[in-house]
Amino acid sequence: MKILLGGIPLGCDNIGDEAILACVVRMLKESLPDVELTVATADTETAQLLHVEVVPPYGFAGAGMDGFAETAQRHDAYVWCGATGLSDYPHIALDLLELAQNIGIPTFVWGVGMDDELNPVFFRVSGKRRMLLHCLGLVSWYEKRLRARLSRRITSILPRCAGVWLRDPQSAEMLASMGFRDSQVAADSAILLSSTPSKSRDVTHPPTLGLCISTQRQVADLEGVRGLIDAVRSDGGRILGIPMNPKTDRELLQMLSVDCITGTTPEAVADAAASCDVVLSSRLHLLILAANVGTPILGIARGSKLANWLANFNRTVEGSVFDCDWKETTDHVLDAFRNRGNWDTVRSEAYARLTARFEKARKEFVRKLKEVCHAG
Repeated sequence: MKILLGGIPLGCDNIGDEAILACVVRMLKESLPDVELTVATADTETAQLLHVEVVPPYGFAGAGMDGFAETAQRHDAYVWCGATGLSDYPHIALDLLELAQNIGIPTFVWGVGMDDELNPVFFRVSGKRRMLLHCLGLVSWYEKRLRARLSRRITSILPRCAGVWLRDPQSAEMLASMGFRDSQVAADSAILLSSTPSKSRDVTHPPTLGLCISTQRQVADLEGVRGLIDAVRSDGGRILGIPMNPKTDRELLQMLSVDCITGTTPEAVADAAASCDVVLSSRLHLLILAANVGTPILGIARGSKLANWLANFNRTVEGSVFDCDWKETTDHVLDAFRNRGNWDTVRSEAYARLTARFEKARKEFVRKLKEVCHAG
């Protein structure tokens, strides 16, 4: 059985996406021992790292769609395999699914999430066009039209998939509001990276905050972040930067005078998170990898996806990248240094639910893969 994985910008300096990919590859190899996997990625080192074939990241990182149909034809199925693509990059992923469907290749959507806000780059009018539409009082009308166009594409293409699994119930509800109600719920594939609390935390070290501030929809109040950093250090704690984009996030954290880890793999991130007493992040997958290894988490929202993840632990976000009370967040960090509360119990219960949901979805996904591939 030959499966092509893609639909998100893999190999583009996003450790969260690479964590998803590594876990999907692992899941498929364990579930289908004879499987041959091909990954559409900009990082050719993925071939050696994950023991897969690689092809260009069709639709992303400057790669067009040319060659995708020929590549898809050499496979038994095409799988769009994660991230927040339904709201971030829906046009590209939907185009790839449609291309595969039009040449008779079975298609699947696995573990994809959906933010409550569609990517403003594509779904909010800006620049001169916005000025003109504003003068005509048509901004809202135009943006609703963009959303309606996406809804039509979704309801045209997703029903032709052999299966659609989303990473949380909130994403399924969001997709249903756009007209597609036949999705099932799994969990984020990155929970497979490690779901065993680590013992590597050295209690002889100063209390440590793992920190990632994303350059995507960057925090508006960087002075508030600096205040948090100063307060943690004044309290005797230390800050460990864990950039989920090893280039842009690292630059921002270093500008804030935060020392960063040197590792750029999901495993390095998980190890760093395990050494911390609490992790604060505006990147979802740092929170997932930290929770995997048992570290308490705090989130700064840049959309609904962090809130959706934290809801598994009966927690809410500290605020958003646009509006956050950094003094209150600082108090929460310092309190977490001294008191884990019921975190370990809540985490254990949450992972029991997530793992059960994921395993049920995995079995159905694998069953359908076998069914459609053997039929072909």
